[in-house]
Amino acid sequence: MSGAEHRGAPDPLEAPAEDPSAPASGMGRVLGSSEFSASAAVGGPRGVIESALPTLLFVVLFVITRDLTVAAVAAVAAVLVALLVRLVQRQSPSSVLGGLLGVGIGALWALRSGEGTDFYVPGLITNAVAAAILLLSIAVRRPLVGMMISVLDPRVADWQRDPAARRAYTRATWLFAGLYALKLAVQLPLYLTGAVAALGVAKLVMGLPLFLLVAWIVWLLHRTVIARRESEADRP
Repeated sequence: MSGAEHRGAPDPLEAPAEDPSAPASGMGRVLGSSEFSASAAVGGPRGVIESALPTLLFVVLFVITRDLTVAAVAAVAAVLVALLVRLVQRQSPSSVLGGLLGVGIGALWALRSGEGTDFYVPGLITNAVAAAILLLSIAVRRPLVGMMISVLDPRVADWQRDPAARRAYTRATWLFAGLYALKLAVQLPLYLTGAVAALGVAKLVMGLPLFLLVAWIVWLLHRTVIARRESEADRP
């Protein structure tokens, strides 16, 4: 939902360094900062590894060995190791649990059917459901991205009563809906044609890179809303 702007005087989007409640990473941290941090948006290097490694292992091992069991087990093992490391370090496992569920279901699905492309079915379903929910939220005039941002940044808790903010967060919701729809449009044909390796590559390329692009644009929209509000508040 992970370009940097110029440095200068204290900015209204800058999260206070002394605030112990400020998130160390994730979009909550990004939205509260005067600069866009790709690292923070994806959870740092660990977030990148946890996100990409299972799919990368599955694709590489399947192409090399043509053994679906080896590839699926390796992908699940990568997520389990990531989960174990977080538990040992007493860190929140929430970011890994979702991945474990998706990878685990995908692995079981693929092993049961004998088709490598079935490993990606949970991701395809997630893309379709996410796009549908985002579009529905726009249709009922409750753009989901705006609702999520208002939770992450209480400064815009009243965004629904601000026409300019509503427009900004509606555009942001369209962006994420478009992202999920684009993933589905590219990956579904690859799934239907049984292109296991190509589907894995598409999933990786359209994963973090495209997410970061959309997250950056959403950050710009949010920053514009905050800057306008601060400017209006400073007027006599």
